[in-house]
Amino acid sequence: MMKILGLLDTLESVVLDGFKIPLTKKTVVNEEQLLKIIDKIRLVASGGDEFNKPSAAQEKADKKAEIAAPGPTLEIQQADSERGKATEIIQQAYQLAKEIREGADKYADEVLSNLELSTTRVLRTVKAGRDRLVKTVQGKQNTNAES
Repeated sequence: MMKILGLLDTLESVVLDGFKIPLTKKTVVNEEQLLKIIDKIRLVASGGDEFNKPSAAQEKADKKAEIAAPGPTLEIQQADSERGKATEIIQQAYQLAKEIREGADKYADEVLSNLELSTTRVLRTVKAGRDRLVKTVQGKQNTNAES
């Protein structure tokens, strides 16, 4: 029983140490290594202690590995493709955010410019009103002083 638990721990570590595919919950693991561990678990569970004898599944996996090209596996190619798509999406998001910021800045500048013009007009009107009021008050004082 302890051997099986140890092998399960080994199996778990292989999965946890595998290559994580970004933006998914998938992990790329070494198939050959996993199959060896599974075979060892089967041997221990069936009462055998021969860890070095390859099973039929292991021999089949070895043949597949020999036939396969030494280049990247399909999973790694897909992961690279997904990473490239993710990078492109992120770049598009940054560009869109930049355009939105620039548009917001331009809009804010227009609003502030209009506010400045309106405020300037109001200030001129206030000054003109005060000047007229001062002239009116001075005119009444002069009229009162002459009488």
